Amino acid sequence: MRKSAEERVNRLRIEVLLVILATGAGVIENLIPRPFPFLKPGLANVVTVAAIAKYGFWTGLRVNILRSTGAALFIGTLATPTYLLSLSGGIASALVMGSVKRIFSVTGMSVAGSLGSLSVQLLTASLLLPGLPVASLVLPLSIWGTLSGTITGIVAIVLLKKGFPWIHNSGLDSASSLE
Repeated sequence: MRKSAEERVNRLRIEVLLVILATGAGVIENLIPRPFPFLKPGLANVVTVAAIAKYGFWTGLRVNILRSTGAALFIGTLATPTYLLSLSGGIASALVMGSVKRIFSVTGMSVAGSLGSLSVQLLTASLLLPGLPVASLVLPLSIWGTLSGTITGIVAIVLLKKGFPWIHNSGLDSASSLE
């Protein structure tokens, strides 16, 4: 059944809010000091996990692509290897989460997406940096991906239980949704 114009506009509003939230989280995440460039806590991924769980694969994919691009514009990394790593990881994450959504819990979906993202980022980095010691990075990245994916999934579940992204037919519920 075809969606009405009002339903399409409401869905667009939701997706715009998700992209803004994910981009903001990605920019904030970039400000957090970390021991290695690829060890991010995954704040922006909380939005994507929740988006895929609630709205489906295509919404999550669009959020990840636009978030990667928006954050790169703000941070100044567009057209750099950092952007390629972010974009490739975001696309891989959405693809993996979309494919396991019906099989795994939200946390399991998040862990799978995290591991998929890190795997593709490692592959992309090895193509950009031919001497990269890929074999020695697999275990630490797998541990980090499992840990950060678990935390991200748990946070996404908490937000979803509280009605994330707090949009109703009348628009953004700022006060009532935060109680």
